[in-house]
Formats: sequence, C-alpha cells, structure tokens
Amino acid sequence: MLDSGFGYWAVQAADMSGRVTSMIARLRVSNSPLQAVVWHARARVWRFDPATAAYFLFDDRNYDRSFSIDRTGAESIAREKLQTELPTEEELRSICAEGIDRWDVGSEPDGPKLSPS
Repeated sequence: MLDSGFGYWAVQAADMSGRVTSMIARLRVSNSPLQAVVWHARARVWRFDPATAAYFLFDDRNYDRSFSIDRTGAESIAREKLQTELPTEEELRSICAEGIDRWDVGSEPDGPKLSPS
C-alpha cells in the first residue's frame, strides 16, 4: 500500500461567495477506501467523514466548491477562517485509523448500520 500523506482542501460556502466554511484532510493511500477528516463547523469538531469528503471532491455538482491547498495554507485557513487548529498529521492519521476500525467491525463512521425490519 502506497501512502502519499495528506492532501488538503478548503470548502467554500454554497453561495460561492468565496467564504471558507470547512476543510478536508484526505489521506492519499492506494488500494484503500477513501480516508478523510472533515471540519464540521456546526459541531466544531474534526471527524472521520469520507462520505462528506467525497461529496465535495468527487461529485460533479460540488467539486467546484473546494480547492486544494498545502499544509501551511491549511493551517492558516483553519486558524484564521475556521477559528480552530488543524490537527497534526499524526492526529489526523489516528482519526482515520479509528474511523477505519469502526468500519471494519460492521459500522458506519457515524454509528452502527441499522438492519431493515
């Protein structure tokens, strides 16, 4: 498995005003499910959330709302625009590992899957 480290994307508001409202840290790993940590502004927390990352990075209707930035730019945007600190790469890897572990035991990143009745 090839690990190329993290890539960072700033996410703009839906009104396309250019205001950054979130950020994505994606672990670039070959032969692995999408691993991404997203800043959730409402909850004010960094979460393992590959579904939201995919929504902004790969959905044709939304990919123009995010733009790639380097680590230094991501740290600056997190601090100045989101009023938070970007987790270290070690912390981001830990968040991803915990999220993947939850998937491996048959649950979604945000909680267990519910079986239809």
